[in-house]
Amino acid sequence: MTSVGSTAASAEAAIPDFDALYRADPDPWEVGSSWYEQRKLSVLLASLPRQHYAVAWEPGCGPGLTTTALAERTSTLIATDSSEEAVALARERCRGLSHVRVARSTLPGVPVSPPIDLVVAAEFLYYVEDLRAGLDALWSVVAPGSHVVFLHWAHRPEDAFRGGPAMHAEIAIDAVERHATRVVSHSDSNFTLDIYEATS
Repeated sequence: MTSVGSTAASAEAAIPDFDALYRADPDPWEVGSSWYEQRKLSVLLASLPRQHYAVAWEPGCGPGLTTTALAERTSTLIATDSSEEAVALARERCRGLSHVRVARSTLPGVPVSPPIDLVVAAEFLYYVEDLRAGLDALWSVVAPGSHVVFLHWAHRPEDAFRGGPAMHAEIAIDAVERHATRVVSHSDSNFTLDIYEATS
């Protein structure tokens, strides 16, 4: 398998202090109010191939705004984030959702047990230094027929290891080598969305 992410991750990146960001503002990227975020979430939900999933994992859940929407499409949802502050916010937001579990975890750590029917990796993989290890972690929990979602900004954050479009190109190559099938692809001037189905 090719060395995914080895070149991009070598670039200098000053990764944000996410705990400090969430302490200063519980929604630093305006996920709950911006049209970009609202539209992106609507496209994501409309693009999921199935109406309902038994078990889903949302790594990089942030304060849980997307989590509450995914909760309506799942029987069990595990939402994780590397930031303690984000986890606390997400737990509070999902407090009334008994089928949602929120925990602190950082890729390539895997806090869930297979099989997972749906993995949603949105807006955070550009901050994972070792992309290959991160992808290995995400794919390690899925079974044939499961869906893996990748959704990122169509540009490169100044504080990230890599930008969305280049990273999605690497993810596409990696998915082919994993014999996964791309079942949904959306790309515009704002974001890129790819959904793959595991076949092995």
